[in-house]
Amino acid sequence: MAGGNRIPAYFSHSYWAEDRELNEYFWKLFWDEGFTFAVDPKTNPLSPTHLELMMQQSACLVGVVTHREEERRYRTSPFMVHEHDLALQAKKPRLVFMEQGVSAGFFPVTDEQRLVFNRRRLPDADLLRPAIARLAGRSGPESRAAKGLLGRVGLILPDDPAYRAAEPHIRGAVEDVGYAARTIRLGFRDPFEFMLAVDECDFIVIDVASPDSVPWVFPLLYGRFVPTLKLVHHPPDGRYEPGPSPLLSGAALRAAEQADHIALYWSSPEDLRERLHAQVARFHLPRLEFETYEEGLGYFRSLGRADGSVFLSNASADNALAQRVGRSLELHNLSYFHYLRRNTIELGADWRSQLYANVAACRVFVPLISRHYWESEYCREEYLIAERLRADGRLVILPYFLETGVAQQISFQGRYMGSLDQDEQVRLISGDVDREFVQRRKLEERAAVRAGSPAAALPAASPARPADIAIVTLLPEVHEALRRHLEASGSLTEPVKHGSGCEWIRAGVQAVGRSSAYEVVVTQPCEGPDGVGTAVAATIEEYKPETVVFVGVCCAVVPDLAPGDVVISDRVHGYAYDELEQAGLPRPDRNHLAHEGVAALGESMRLNYAYWAEKAYERPPVASPNGGSRVAVGPVASGDVATAGTGDPALRPVLAACPGLAAVELGGSNVASAITQVRRAGRTHVPFSMVCGVAGTATEGISPHSARPELERAWKAYAADAAATLVVEAIRLAWPSPPRRAR
Repeated sequence: MAGGNRIPAYFSHSYWAEDRELNEYFWKLFWDEGFTFAVDPKTNPLSPTHLELMMQQSACLVGVVTHREEERRYRTSPFMVHEHDLALQAKKPRLVFMEQGVSAGFFPVTDEQRLVFNRRRLPDADLLRPAIARLAGRSGPESRAAKGLLGRVGLILPDDPAYRAAEPHIRGAVEDVGYAARTIRLGFRDPFEFMLAVDECDFIVIDVASPDSVPWVFPLLYGRFVPTLKLVHHPPDGRYEPGPSPLLSGAALRAAEQADHIALYWSSPEDLRERLHAQVARFHLPRLEFETYEEGLGYFRSLGRADGSVFLSNASADNALAQRVGRSLELHNLSYFHYLRRNTIELGADWRSQLYANVAACRVFVPLISRHYWESEYCREEYLIAERLRADGRLVILPYFLETGVAQQISFQGRYMGSLDQDEQVRLISGDVDREFVQRRKLEERAAVRAGSPAAALPAASPARPADIAIVTLLPEVHEALRRHLEASGSLTEPVKHGSGCEWIRAGVQAVGRSSAYEVVVTQPCEGPDGVGTAVAATIEEYKPETVVFVGVCCAVVPDLAPGDVVISDRVHGYAYDELEQAGLPRPDRNHLAHEGVAALGESMRLNYAYWAEKAYERPPVASPNGGSRVAVGPVASGDVATAGTGDPALRPVLAACPGLAAVELGGSNVASAITQVRRAGRTHVPFSMVCGVAGTATEGISPHSARPELERAWKAYAADAAATLVVEAIRLAWPSPPRRAR
């Protein structure tokens, strides 16, 4: 039976390596009974809207719910609970296979819809076929959602100034992908007019937290299981605090993902357009619904492989092959960069520096080499970067020659593909890449065993144990202050040098009231135009942190802040120095929202842990006017020009464009932009935070050309130590999420 004539079931499954045989067993069983599976690969970033679209297009749900003892409430993955909740909401027929030990109460199904299994003694297929036949009967052709072309996207937005300004950006982001955006009016005579308008849309873009939103709309869409892309607006002027709908997410989804992954939080229209486009661009790609048995088998056998991503390099003449290779990599659960299908370099950005960061973040470089390859400036540049990284031992190059006479510039073994048809080429390339990552995992496990590391027993396949928090700093004073405070924890590691020149130190911070320590890694990028981007990408790739925190020093803008105080940013406003204007000009494309949980630490540390500053090592060079370090929370401007205080003419455009600034600093927006690049590549959704110690006042500023350099150095060291003290004490006392090992 062809894949197109099969019953398309959404398959809820485990991504763990030890569960691959289970997945394969049920895949064969259902394939033989006329089903195919649609899956959401783990390497893709979570998109609730995309999951809703996938569930809508599926005839039913099949779940293989595996037992996880460490999940104390569910005894299984919270994400599986959420997937089942979606099927229940969509009124899809369900058949759930539950391993012994799973909490059954979170899967409200009848006995006919639930079968319990023991992985050591899987039931015979003949015993399961009646239940599968009943599922097929309930999931007939009339239940299958049609899968057509890109259609309409409905906009239901509050009638307020912020959304009136943002609507052109929302339309642009949607229509750039190929959808047609239409506003759905709420001034109807009969309710069916509204229902018809909604049903004509693929999904709806809607605000779920504004006081100006019509309160009945989102609950109605939720009840009808209309896929929605949910927006939450944070007004920069703070005129209201958004109150998300209680229907936004259930407890299982909140346990599996952070809040800013569940809805799209925004403040500026430009920021909204960029992030919205990244989400919507994913929706039009073909979902992973297996067309052959072998395709599904390849996907399931890839689960649990060593972490890493692939850079797919080719000339435009070979795009057809490249796109098929990309599709195959997706089915093998491998993330990758490709200039056409997964291009994460911003329009108008310096493509050379962004290109370096993207190549450096990958572990395998796959060039598809034809005569057109060496004629392309982009391809030659990509290959030269990969060669330098290969020489440093940072990636592997797997070259494929699509015709004769094109291998002269390659001094090591590649594979000739010219005599093969495209199906065989795709099979060989994806197979080679898969084997490379499998072999990488084996080498890592052997190295861990030789070193006597406890990491050898961990299921994770990355070369370094995942960290809870990654701290990035650009200043030697801050790096030294962090080293001193982390050394006090008693578990500071020796520095580890990366091939790019950046350096890592690592420590465990034992938290009060926690059974496990937080794993913290600190990186200081090397110098050069690519230093920050390369270091951030490498840190995220190596350590998989759940939060990245930039720690630096700043100049206060508000008058009541004094040197030694610490500012936690709730938003970063980027700016860049313009030679013609002789001033720093706002760069909305470099604006970034900060992690809400970390920003909330300011209030917690101020009210509950005011003694945190007693842990500081440095003392102020002269008496502090405030009597000691304090914590403030607010927006911070970040750019590339030093400031001499709020009276500095170079800063006036920034102050005018960003009212309410708490401080100004140098370099943090580059770290945030580097994280954004990694996000767009689909490798992470790690949030960004900024903590800065105040080293200069609103009137005096902070500048390398200070009239009193000796005093400035002392205040800078004091500010660096204050920021480091706050960060380490916040981790110890009040960090918003538990350590990974405690979950």
